[in-house]
Amino acid sequence: MAVKYLYLTGMASFLLFVINDINQIRDNKSVFRLLFPAGAASLCYVSVKIGIIWGSPASLGSLRGLAAVGALLSGGLMIYALFFAIPAGEVYLKGSGQELCTSGLYGICRHPGVWGFGGIYFFSSIWLKSAEVLYAGLIFTACNIAYSWFQDKKIFPILFEGYDDYRKTVPFLIPGTGRKRQDGNSR
Repeated sequence: MAVKYLYLTGMASFLLFVINDINQIRDNKSVFRLLFPAGAASLCYVSVKIGIIWGSPASLGSLRGLAAVGALLSGGLMIYALFFAIPAGEVYLKGSGQELCTSGLYGICRHPGVWGFGGIYFFSSIWLKSAEVLYAGLIFTACNIAYSWFQDKKIFPILFEGYDDYRKTVPFLIPGTGRKRQDGNSR
């Protein structure tokens, strides 16, 4: 029963993100901008809880210890993509009037944070030797990909000037796929 509650709570976090994004393109009321940090906190809590209940950490000297390093590096990638590669204050505090970032990680794929997010769960499941962490990671990463797709199709074309052109030159998720040169030929 506890597993279902945790999974549902984690999945509900993505609904909070969606509502926050819809708010950005509509009224942009400050109270709804609180939904992003609330969803992030909820998802973090659920993930840690799953790891604590169903995980058994290994020492850093083992192969599982290397997976812990992979989880930390993945977390760093996700945090960098979401809070440092873009102007976090504009994105998460102002909510609208943002400029499109097309360089750095966002020049490689349109949603680089998804890679770090999935990596956290993948490597944590190895480190903690936990199938439940892996299952949660699969579910939450699927939710994250669906959320990113929603942003890509419904939110970002409205929020960012030039997003349709950006989509034509930078792949959605997998670097090096579907990119087109300026002359329109696929690479």
